[in-house]
Amino acid sequence: MSACDVKINLILMFETSADIMKMSFAIGFIILVVFLSMTLLYAIFILRDVSKILDDVKEVTEKVRVSVISPLKAMNVVIEKITPFVNRILDMKKKRK
Repeated sequence: MSACDVKINLILMFETSADIMKMSFAIGFIILVVFLSMTLLYAIFILRDVSKILDDVKEVTEKVRVSVISPLKAMNVVIEKITPFVNRILDMKKKRK
């Protein structure tokens, strides 16, 4: 089979304009699939990064809870326990006046 025969076979493969249109659609579909695959791959990379960021945020919020909120809760308990005594002292001072 010579180069001329291959060229003739390629030309004969497209006998009508419908054949050319179908080939164009096939090539376009292949290109579309490639771009959609790349988009999906980048979306997966982005979601992986978002997952890492969310893990970091969870760690930071846990540290804030431990270092800020827990002591405030402890102070609230202490204030609740001391309040009756302070009120008694204030009442005693008011009665003396």
